[in-house]
Amino acid sequence: MRISRHHRSPSSRGALMAAALMLMIVSGIFLSSWVTLMSTRAVQVSYLEDVCRRRIGVESSRLLGWQCVTQNAFERDDNMTAGQNTTLGADIGSFNTVNGWDNLNVYTSSSTAGGMSTVFPYNHTGLRPGASYITVEQLARPSADIAGNIDDYKSWQFLKTMPPVLNGDVFCVYRKPDGVVTELDVYNNASSGGAGHHAHWTVEGRTVLRHPPSLFVKSTPSPLQLPFLTKSLYIQSHAAVEPPSIPYPVYGTDLNGKNLLPSNMPVVPSTTGPISGGGDLKHQGYLNVVRNDENPDNSLWHFQDREAAAGRTGTITIDVSGVFNSGTEAYWIAEQKTPTYTPPGWPSGYDDKLKVLFIKLDSSYLKNMRIYGVVDQIIFVGQSNATAFNNAASLKPVIITVMPNGPKGRWVRDVRFERENNRRHVLAFQDDNGRPVEFSWVNNPISGTEFRWRCVLVNEYQSIMFNMPQSMTQSIRWIGGVMTNWTVKRRAAGGINPSRLVFSSDSDPSVPAATNSGPAFATFLPRDAWLESYFLPSAP
Repeated sequence: MRISRHHRSPSSRGALMAAALMLMIVSGIFLSSWVTLMSTRAVQVSYLEDVCRRRIGVESSRLLGWQCVTQNAFERDDNMTAGQNTTLGADIGSFNTVNGWDNLNVYTSSSTAGGMSTVFPYNHTGLRPGASYITVEQLARPSADIAGNIDDYKSWQFLKTMPPVLNGDVFCVYRKPDGVVTELDVYNNASSGGAGHHAHWTVEGRTVLRHPPSLFVKSTPSPLQLPFLTKSLYIQSHAAVEPPSIPYPVYGTDLNGKNLLPSNMPVVPSTTGPISGGGDLKHQGYLNVVRNDENPDNSLWHFQDREAAAGRTGTITIDVSGVFNSGTEAYWIAEQKTPTYTPPGWPSGYDDKLKVLFIKLDSSYLKNMRIYGVVDQIIFVGQSNATAFNNAASLKPVIITVMPNGPKGRWVRDVRFERENNRRHVLAFQDDNGRPVEFSWVNNPISGTEFRWRCVLVNEYQSIMFNMPQSMTQSIRWIGGVMTNWTVKRRAAGGINPSRLVFSSDSDPSVPAATNSGPAFATFLPRDAWLESYFLPSAP
């Protein structure tokens, strides 16, 4: 048998060798590329590590400076030595105080952004609308041998203060007093009739809620809807874990009666300044501005002392209830066996004669007043005609504080507002037990059906109850705003129409916008303060 053998041609063998050679070349290129890529990636990772360290160092420096200024610069008479270095460690974070500051009092600043020669790189409207009183401080990176591998930077600290009621915050609700177990009530419907009260009114501006937990007890519905109508709702809680997140969700009601979600603007911690008590409580939503010895630069009581010391306006103290009248004073005290305006519950709980303090708001003799609970009733006498009403806007502002007669002593229970008023003033109540005081309007408006009353109300732990006029066609317009840490409600006897009680700002066009004589009204008002930081790193 013969077996045949197949022989490959030379051309076939050449093709196989070429294919093998190509495979080797491609494999070599792939391997070389992979090695090069890995090497490049390793270099990139090394650079990224350095970039991340520098970035972390810069961010740590920014937050370290922010924390330092937030904790210290809102203290009274604060000092920071120039050229002082604070460091977390090389490459980690640090700052230098540059020029530092001496006896810093942000609440006494009279510089507004609109009046400064330059505010670069700062937008003076910031996170809150309106020009503010500002103090500018600078921090910077220390030298490289101290800071390490951190990019150079300039950190501008803009310390801002502004009376919230002049900045669109018409209805401001602060944290309730410590130790109080009941809720801060600006939302409940509490029965009907003369003793009942509810929250049907209108806020023509922003409602600001500083501490939502103050509104909650076990019986509080969640989520909680504030029933009064408001243009906007801003929850400015001091803690990021609080509303609008659970567990204290709050929403409002807009001017059309629809559900109103809180503003999603960034929350900047703000403060009215140091308060009495231990610990650093400045940024926790408290209101202590009627008489705050810890921060006299933002205290109405001390504003009164300031005006007297400057020779502008003296202060009258009402601490005795004896009958008084004078042709050169704007107040008088009467004892009435048959009251001109009978307070609720009279005569139960009163002496045989009602002690009544009259205050004439359009008098040029009117001074700042400190009123204790030695009187039972205050009657604020407004203007009697349109001319007097218009002229009252030009009168110098005054501050009127109302307090109990000693700890848990007698308090002013009843306040009457006669006709209308266009004089700017601050009416401040401070109680130690949340006891009620009734607000009522008497006589008639100068014209029309609306009582216009220009006043900023500051309320610390007093239960303020607004009573509507007896005529259902009449209404109240409170012009100036409210700052409160306790109950402000409306008596149910006046119905539920929210347009019968309106809160608006001092810029309300329904009253003449004349500039008052004497110091600016803003200097008579409590301020909020907050920090806005502009951090400017320099590229290497």
